[in-house]
Amino acid sequence: MNTTQQASTVPLSQSHPRSRGSAQWLLESAEDKDCPIHRYNRLQMLYCGEQAFARICDDIRRAKDSVEIICWGFDPAMELERGTGAWPRGETWGDLLRDVAAGRYNEGKPVQVRLLSWYGVIGSALAHNMPGYQQPSDYEQRQGPMRGEASVIRPDAGGMPDPVAVRDRRDFFNASWYRAAEAGAIPNLSLRVRDGDMRAVWGSLEKEAGKRSFLETAGMVLVATDHQKSILIDYEYEGGAQAVGYVMGLNAVTDYWDTEAHLYHDPRRGEGWEGRTEDGRPGLKPYQDYACRVEGEALVSISKNFTDAWNRAKGKGGPLARTHDVHQPPPGLCAALKGVRSVNAQIIRTQPEENDKSIQRLYRQASSFARHYLYVENQYFQYEPWVRQIKEDRRHFVEWWQRAGQSVDDLPNLHVMVVMPTPELPQMVPRTYDAVRSLGHGESMPNQDKLVEEDKSGTLGQSAAAVGSKEDVARELDGLGIRTLVGTLWTYDHDWRGRAPLKEGVAPTMADRYREIYIHSKLMVIDDAMLTVGSANLNLRSMAVDAEMNVACDDPVLSAEVRRHVWGRHTGGMLDGGGGSPREVGNTFGKWIKLMMANAFERTNGGLPTGFLFPFRDERVSRTRLA
Repeated sequence: MNTTQQASTVPLSQSHPRSRGSAQWLLESAEDKDCPIHRYNRLQMLYCGEQAFARICDDIRRAKDSVEIICWGFDPAMELERGTGAWPRGETWGDLLRDVAAGRYNEGKPVQVRLLSWYGVIGSALAHNMPGYQQPSDYEQRQGPMRGEASVIRPDAGGMPDPVAVRDRRDFFNASWYRAAEAGAIPNLSLRVRDGDMRAVWGSLEKEAGKRSFLETAGMVLVATDHQKSILIDYEYEGGAQAVGYVMGLNAVTDYWDTEAHLYHDPRRGEGWEGRTEDGRPGLKPYQDYACRVEGEALVSISKNFTDAWNRAKGKGGPLARTHDVHQPPPGLCAALKGVRSVNAQIIRTQPEENDKSIQRLYRQASSFARHYLYVENQYFQYEPWVRQIKEDRRHFVEWWQRAGQSVDDLPNLHVMVVMPTPELPQMVPRTYDAVRSLGHGESMPNQDKLVEEDKSGTLGQSAAAVGSKEDVARELDGLGIRTLVGTLWTYDHDWRGRAPLKEGVAPTMADRYREIYIHSKLMVIDDAMLTVGSANLNLRSMAVDAEMNVACDDPVLSAEVRRHVWGRHTGGMLDGGGGSPREVGNTFGKWIKLMMANAFERTNGGLPTGFLFPFRDERVSRTRLA
């Protein structure tokens, strides 16, 4: 039962069976009282790492009193602003926080810096999200036999020559920075880490419908992550008059720095060994993601989330005694907004320790009012129950449309547009397949589709049967007036670089001219009326297991601005949806499909694509499900 809708009664007559009302995009019910809608805010969307990290760096340098960061991982050697050349290409996270804490940018007055990162023994060993944390660098370990094994245990004891090679210098910087932070040797900087609460995660999963294998459940319980990414600056300084915050999907590790140009090879992104690129192409791969800069009342919810998380975590620095009333934000938070157009903002979360699933509730609530388009750009598209609900909500809308005396022929189409990357692991193929099949695109994963059709009595076949046959799904979508597409993003090597130096007169293979843009985004925009962005993926993990944070906004101006910018970038500036009218969206949708097909053809022939948009396709197959 949907408990997010705020019901109202409107008198109608048989002669005039129509009424007007407003759509409820955000959460308003009593159950959501802990995530109120904040009325006075200014939000700014920042696109990709170059733009976002530059603004973050500038805001942190302006800090007068405090900088409080929650992250999934932290790479002290990551540069926020970059030039060319070898590492370091600009100021690093580690140096920035050290200098800010020391008061370098504040006339010598110290600034309290608190850094909270996820760290799990199992998960972090796989994710490498805190490079250098609690371990000597490879350089220090190689020095051990020459200086005695004690030097590996106490690499800070002195007597070790400074590393010369770039890789050694970078790794040594990380290990040294973390040792200093853990020892309390960076004045005014405190580091804490946290991990998922297995008991709370287990309890949260028990309330979620659907069948899951023991392996899938164990993976979520044992490797639950704290996936939030937020920054809060000067919350208490002068009553919050200069406070600013961020809610984002960008991680504080070097892979996530990229420009909107998404070049095939951009030396500023760094070498492959600096991050986790394994695609065989030169340097780190392109990344697509967002950050939202927040000013105003919503900062009280960001502060409360940080305070509660900090006080639950382990590490240096005392507890925060800060108290909050999210329904009565400090008046000073709005000081900078006088005379400025303000918007509604709601901070929504997944937090198993607090039984908070407001992100899941917001997705269900907002999508129930989608009438013309629903655009989703997400790292994972694996949450088939949500797709099923979109269709069920649409079914109710069609019924209401007919009961109001409207012809089905006049029913406006709902355009569901999904943009996602190739699933990160083969074990993510089955859940992704279920979701795209439910949208009528099972053929985009042909080998998994074949496996499912041949194994109707198995677990995969039964899961697909719950979605319906491909023919049934196609008829269902057509009857509901839902048109769908599933795309992905690739960039082209305009300089024709290959994986290795080419022999004179030999062109690179066609495949080598293309490189996938890894979509780390967590963005949804609906009908130029609302948007949400942050850390939450469209999978069960983000809806019930991992700690997540998004910001949601029901401002038409901002929603349309984001839609035009994102759609335009993906299509080479050609197909941004114009004014966003139903007719323009319908035309744009059709042209998107034609563009994807044209780009797929060019890729087959090694030609130049238009923009980055391609049809999604994954030919892998898997019987194992992981979330």
